[in-house]
Amino acid sequence: MSNEQNEIEEVTIFDKVYKTANLTPRVAQSFVAIQRMDKEAQEANYQSVKAASAVEFQKQQMKTMIEEDEIEAEETES
Repeated sequence: MSNEQNEIEEVTIFDKVYKTANLTPRVAQSFVAIQRMDKEAQEANYQSVKAASAVEFQKQQMKTMIEEDEIEAEETES
């Protein structure tokens, strides 16, 4: 097993390719921060979709239970 790490030699920023050796520390740090924020945003979106799906599933389950248990809704007064 090799201890060598795959070092990134080029990055694409704003549709342009840059050599990592040419990046200043602040640009490199900003690039890494943006990548991390993007990954976290994607994860947050996934979690939101997952939670919304779970809520909809539970609503359908409750609707089925009400029908199976033959629970009648109260009539509203007009």
